[in-house]
Amino acid sequence: MGLDLWLSIQCTMAKNLSLILASLHSKVEKLIYINKRSAEELKKVKEENEEIKEELKQSKKKVDELIEKSKVLALAKSLSGDEQGKNELKLKINELVREIDKCIALTNG
Repeated sequence: MGLDLWLSIQCTMAKNLSLILASLHSKVEKLIYINKRSAEELKKVKEENEEIKEELKQSKKKVDELIEKSKVLALAKSLSGDEQGKNELKLKINELVREIDKCIALTNG
């Protein structure tokens, strides 16, 4: 093998290696950019998730308040004096007594 052929092969290999390294460098830079962008998007999603959790918490609180108001209105209606209201009031009192009995049993047990 002549020196010229050997040098030509070495030069070709060096060029190929240089192209491979340039391509690899470009791909790594692209991955770094994608990773950075993904991290930013993840941060935004986490912030939105926290906001939604807070909204859900507030909504649950509002629902609980409305349920309690509904119970109070039903109780007030039952005190109005009609027969159906009296029966509802008796049922509610019985329900409350049962809940109190359960609480007492839990504290004694």
